[in-house]
Amino acid sequence: MKPSPAILDILFPRVRAEILRLLFSDPAQQRYVRELRAMSGLALRTVQEELANLSAAGLITSWSNGYHRFYRANREHELFSHLLHIVQASAHLPRVKKKPSRRKR
Repeated sequence: MKPSPAILDILFPRVRAEILRLLFSDPAQQRYVRELRAMSGLALRTVQEELANLSAAGLITSWSNGYHRFYRANREHELFSHLLHIVQASAHLPRVKKKPSRRKR
């Protein structure tokens, strides 16, 4: 039996929810791409694509030290406090109970 999904997983596609969870759980923390891949268990290309989407929306910022590209939540974005609250609240809310699927006869 699959575990019940968290609220964050209901509100956002699974990949986006995981990247937001990793970057907004501790917004001061910077993470590089392969670190996010290892922490999430997602494919490298999947992580890269989602980071590009979130960057294009301005929700995250990035910088490079010449070897790694680091990402973190964009504290200046107008949705920062809202996303931070959703991510933090999602960690404390009970998981969503799924209704049992009905089989068609």
